[in-house]
Amino acid sequence: MKRAADAGAILYPVKIIKPDPGSISEIFSGIQGEGTRVGERHLFIRFGGCPFRCNYCDTPSSLVAPDTCLVEDPPASGKFRKHPNPVAPDKLVEIAGHFVGLGGLYRAISLTGGEPLWQTDYLRAALPLLRTLGKTIYLETAGAHPAELKSILDLVDVVAMDIKLPSTTGLKPMWAVHQEFLKTALSRQVIVKAVVIRKTPTHEIEMVRKIVGEVDRTIPVVIQPVTPAWKAKSPPTPSQLLAWQALLAERLENVKVIPQCHRMMGGA
Repeated sequence: MKRAADAGAILYPVKIIKPDPGSISEIFSGIQGEGTRVGERHLFIRFGGCPFRCNYCDTPSSLVAPDTCLVEDPPASGKFRKHPNPVAPDKLVEIAGHFVGLGGLYRAISLTGGEPLWQTDYLRAALPLLRTLGKTIYLETAGAHPAELKSILDLVDVVAMDIKLPSTTGLKPMWAVHQEFLKTALSRQVIVKAVVIRKTPTHEIEMVRKIVGEVDRTIPVVIQPVTPAWKAKSPPTPSQLLAWQALLAERLENVKVIPQCHRMMGGA
């Protein structure tokens, strides 16, 4: 049964419907287009439902859990069939196995959203089954649910977390919870991403430097310029990106500027 979750001060400050466990938006083949593993083929499992409403959201269809899950069939075809939600854990691994069993192209199973950590009870049941497929489990998350991450951390391999900048999201600052999340994730490979726009102020970049630097200065940090197609958002200038990279590099050892590469290939 769906219930209203009071997001409170840290999350988006309205009542938002939390999804039923196993509410999946879509399952499909894709090229990883963000972060330090761009270019790899991943099997994407997109979870439905999210506690945030970021201004730059590029997958608004996943903000609310759908009645049906779209499954790409055959894999990499761009054609989809409908499967009813929720998707049982054993059915999820059956579908995933149909993709990754076709050969060694898939480098990881990417859990994305929406927000996968809104369904941790389901993840605790499904991830042990997905791990039997022998692929890296790659979690993409807003980086705002440290307790939920802790409960499933031993079942994932890579944690790719956002630091949500108020200038780009329109949300309240989440600096403290981001740092707590980052500390929780340290036993796994971690990638930090921050989406920036032309109006992003310098002090927000300094907060990213502080949060990561106080936890582990070797953690890779990706500055991701906003995709120009996003409404009413101007991407940063090259000089801004160079200045921000230099600012982060004063304390951090691995800072990259990487746009959304899948957008350049026509992906969503």
